Amino acid sequence: MTEPIHVLQIEDSPTIVQLTRLMLAESKSVEFKLDSVDTLAGGIERIALGGIDVALLDLTLPDSSGLDTFRVFHAAAPKIPVVIFTGLDDEEQSLEALRQGAVDYLVKAEVSAKWLARALSFAPTRTPSPTPSGKAAQPVNDSAERSIEIEKSDAAPGMFLVRINDKRMVSVVAMEAIKNRMLNLVQRADSSQVRLDFSKVEYVANAAISMLLSVNKKAAATDTELILSNVSSQVFEQFSSRRFDKVFRIEQASAKS
Repeated sequence: MTEPIHVLQIEDSPTIVQLTRLMLAESKSVEFKLDSVDTLAGGIERIALGGIDVALLDLTLPDSSGLDTFRVFHAAAPKIPVVIFTGLDDEEQSLEALRQGAVDYLVKAEVSAKWLARALSFAPTRTPSPTPSGKAAQPVNDSAERSIEIEKSDAAPGMFLVRINDKRMVSVVAMEAIKNRMLNLVQRADSSQVRLDFSKVEYVANAAISMLLSVNKKAAATDTELILSNVSSQVFEQFSSRRFDKVFRIEQASAKS
């Protein structure tokens, strides 16, 4: 059996901590060990003792609030992946935390047990990636190029096929680059339908969902139909838990026999 993932939850609500324990206990594929502290200072002290794989961080604590909470923690423990676990659905604030190095953000009222487990289990396998500048941006653009493939369909006029090659759509920097390519695509005069193939995707971070929302809004404004196809049941659960299945046209993948 693999070693359990050791999570440090920095949260001042005992009810939320208990709920987190119950949700993580439901995980069948990954074992979690959860420590909790109720202040930012306590979190930094616990991290210094070692043994933590990922932090689950609330941005509103007795001794800190807002993005400063993340900045201070990240400065003290830059090698620890941080998943923001917020009670406020403040998308811009959360995305800014991702740009500054957080690996994901979750909204407490909307996340399911499976989603929480997947977010935490994926977090230790990737490193925070703050927005690059200057020459450092080129490798990210190259990565974005590899993340999607765009092809014009021969079967239907105006249809473009977009294959998502990343199993885990998690990098906010890569998602920004992909968003720009997608926005250009849906605004093309010869584009009437764009189909995104999600068959390889296992997990979609909130940064990626925000990217898709921006693209979908622009597609609607240009009368281009955006379709998410071959979406797995796990990824569909992420969309439906926040009711985004009402926003996007989603075609779920056929169940494997």
